[in-house]
Amino acid sequence: MKVLFGLSNEDTVKGIVKFYEDKYKEKLEYKIAYYFKNFSSEIATGEYDRAVLSEELEKMPTKSYAEADKLLFEYIDGITNNFEARNLILIASERRKLGDNFLARLFVLGVYTTLTGSDRTKGKVCAAINSPTTKKEARRYYDNNTSANDVYNTSEVSELELRRIITYFKNLNGDTSKYCEIFDRVVSQYTTEQMAIIIKCLPKDVTAFLQENSESYKNIVNLSNIQIPQAPVEQPKIVTNETNNNKFEIKNGNEIAEKIVVKEVPKEKVVEKVVEKEVVKEVPKVITQVVEKEVVKQFYDVPKDYRKTVCFVGAPKVGTTFCINAIGTYLAKQKVKTAIVDLTRKRDMYTIYTYDNTGKRNIAGDSLKYASSGKNEPLIYDKLSIYTAVPGEDRKSYNPSVLVDTIVKNNNVVLIDADFSTPLDYFRLAQDIYIVQDMNILNISQVTMFLRELKQRGIGMDKIKIVINKYVDCSLTSKDIVDGIATYTSYDLKMFDELFNPKRIQYFILPFDVENYKKYIEMVYKYSNKFSSFTKEFQNNLNQIINTIYPTKGDVSVEEKHYTQEETKKSKGGFSLFRRK
Repeated sequence: MKVLFGLSNEDTVKGIVKFYEDKYKEKLEYKIAYYFKNFSSEIATGEYDRAVLSEELEKMPTKSYAEADKLLFEYIDGITNNFEARNLILIASERRKLGDNFLARLFVLGVYTTLTGSDRTKGKVCAAINSPTTKKEARRYYDNNTSANDVYNTSEVSELELRRIITYFKNLNGDTSKYCEIFDRVVSQYTTEQMAIIIKCLPKDVTAFLQENSESYKNIVNLSNIQIPQAPVEQPKIVTNETNNNKFEIKNGNEIAEKIVVKEVPKEKVVEKVVEKEVVKEVPKVITQVVEKEVVKQFYDVPKDYRKTVCFVGAPKVGTTFCINAIGTYLAKQKVKTAIVDLTRKRDMYTIYTYDNTGKRNIAGDSLKYASSGKNEPLIYDKLSIYTAVPGEDRKSYNPSVLVDTIVKNNNVVLIDADFSTPLDYFRLAQDIYIVQDMNILNISQVTMFLRELKQRGIGMDKIKIVINKYVDCSLTSKDIVDGIATYTSYDLKMFDELFNPKRIQYFILPFDVENYKKYIEMVYKYSNKFSSFTKEFQNNLNQIINTIYPTKGDVSVEEKHYTQEETKKSKGGFSLFRRK
């Protein structure tokens, strides 16, 4: 079963999917939309069996409840033009109650499954996905609605419902083979009194066909004593044929001449829809050779459609841009299509990659703007594509989902260079978030404040990995740094919030070396990317990061020395700024 979720919390969706698969023993293929616009476009083309939408997916641009309800109703009405309304599951806001007039209006659209109050649970959502509420079952939601406009009055049919039924038949363009099937489907949802009203409004060609071929139609007509106009006994005869093939002159039984225009039935359009498979954290196959209980080599077989999007973020001057350039350069040399996406305030990538050429500046300066509108126009260096903009351009003007989707479709690896002011949507769309931290412990408070905001906005901490850059061997250990980042501490030391378990976080070390530092200065000055001249230790450690992003063939250490281990003894030293007392 294929399901589209309109929920802003990825962890909640994963919980619902797991609950469903455990209970109903059925695999769900799913996708998440984080905005109303994205939800609408996806549901119109994705061929989904079910759709789960939270009323609170986005904050409405108004403080008026009446105006918010109007906007939301128009939005859902638009969705039901492209999707079967009864397969839409709405998770209502806290202010909704049984009998709510807004929910009653949705009932008219055919949205029968609405979860309110205590029904907004994983179990109820899963039950609705497995078996959506029927029209009859949905009526219990409106028992308290005593207004004059009773939405399920057994002797009335709303104008909107009549229009929808008539449209179903008109869209067949005269294909009578499906008339009975559609009519029987309508009969199952309405009372005999309501069907009597509906029949009187059906097109004449439909009623004429049903009168001869549908037992359901005949039964309703007999029960309701509906008077249906009978076809004339004597059929008109064609006498002349004009030069225009669409016009005929006919004479009927009274020799009264008249002209009628026979409209050609338009041919049914065949639209081929290409459904793209979404790769969610594709796990590469691992083949390990063992000789005398010692791991020698590990090879990775990477799927052709492998895609990975990661964010690198850190405090100023810790080396975030340096790390991305090193990783991007290496992957591009391995013939991996790689994108570097500069979403920082300073736009260092713009300066690094375009300072020697006006033409390059023109291309790079518009590359993010183009990607946000669905066009792929980056600054290209063989397998490496650079997406950046002129420093100062407003990042909030971009559409995050379109921008990332455009770049992902054209690259195997997407490396996002971010800072603490980058819009949070990019961290939500990334599969992993690498926190870059150097030996300056005064930066850690900025990092923990940022991580706490991500956590509060529903972005899972299971995405987090840590890169300790410019590491030097001293009393301040890598474990001390990881412990410091793991817990948010208020400035007055009165409040603590554990962000993640420091014993299970994956981290990497990039050592500081004076010779490497000299080479990097020369690289920036001479406009070259020659990380291959760095020390062997640096390259080995960098490869460990690269292999978590895009596994490359070759020697790789398989020791899990990049996870902090539980220790029986308390660590010595440390810094009190990040410890509870």
